[in-house]
Formats: sequence, structure tokens, C-alpha cells
Amino acid sequence: MSKAFNIKLLFCLLLQVATTNVFAQHNPILGKFTVFENNGKVFLNWTIVSGSTCNGIQIYRSTDTINYTQVGNIVGVCGSSSSAVSYNFTDDNPEKNKVNYYHLELGNNGSSEILSVEIIDIANNGYQIRPNPVVSSIAKIYFDNNTKNQHQLFIYNISGIQVFRTSTNEDLFDLNTETFLSGIYLFTISTEGNLPRAKGKIIIQ
Repeated sequence: MSKAFNIKLLFCLLLQVATTNVFAQHNPILGKFTVFENNGKVFLNWTIVSGSTCNGIQIYRSTDTINYTQVGNIVGVCGSSSSAVSYNFTDDNPEKNKVNYYHLELGNNGSSEILSVEIIDIANNGYQIRPNPVVSSIAKIYFDNNTKNQHQLFIYNISGIQVFRTSTNEDLFDLNTETFLSGIYLFTISTEGNLPRAKGKIIIQ
């Protein structure tokens, strides 16, 4: 076997290894990635697929998808060459009354997709209106309803005349204000036959 043939064979083997590494680095290593809110905290869960590894995981959060702050870090080798590995992280202090955007940096293997969750702070008044003033035709009135009981929303004009009524078993009211005149309105949230559990005002522009 000639020296030239050996050199050519070695070159082909090195090229094959290099090509394999290039493709391996571009293979997606992140499996399922989810984000959800519960009691004012954000829970992130994700899986690194079998056969993929990375050097550390950084968790980043933003409220504008442009400026991100690192809120967590998992050090060391992540993932496994033989089986899928699941991870989780809890953000105890997300930005309240804003949409929080999250993504992962998988050491030397790029970024994950960006996932978002809105954090609604009901606060002491028992409700949260988004947006308020209402500058479009759609608004949401959030309130605490963990028990999923039916609640009623009554809206009154400034003279105390009822102009709208609806009910829900969820923890928010979707409000279409297209038929409302611009101005200040009062509202109450209550369960059937009980005194209002929340009162407030909403400004429609």
C-alpha cells in the first residue's frame, strides 16, 4: 500500500469526522420546552434529547424580547449520550403585570425558542384590568377565582345606570367595548346573591 494512498485515506477519515461533528453541532438538542405561571411564579420545564449534551444551561428573561437578563444557571455537563434528560427551573420573581419572555442558552449549542407568559398581579383591590384606560375595543378584567365559581360582572355608567352584564366561571372577563361611549364606568364583580367581592372603575377612550 503506497504512502500516497495512506495519506489520502487518512484525509478522507478526518474529513468524515469533521463533517459528522459539524452536523452533530447543528442537530437540535432540545426536546419539549414549556413555560407556565402559578401563584405569581413561572415554571420552566424542558428536555434534552437522548444523545445530546451541552456545557451548562443559562435561563434568560425579558419583557421586550430585546433586552434579556440571566435569571438562572445550571452548571456542568447537561444531557446524556444514552437517554433523554429533563430539567426544570422556577422564576420566583417575574415582572408583574407584564408579558415575560424566556429562552435558554445551551452551552456551545445555541439558543432555544422564545416562550412567553403574562403575569397578572391581582393585588389588594381584587382585580386587574388590562389595559386601563381601554384604548382599543378589547379589555380583560382579571380576578381571583381559583374555585371556578360562577361570577357576574355588572358595569354602570357614571349615573349609576347598568349598561352591561355578563358571567364567567373562569378568572377573567373578556370585555368588548365597541358599543360603549368614551368615558368612566363603574363595575362590580360578585357571585350570585352575594355582595360584590370587587369594585372598581374602567376608563374607555
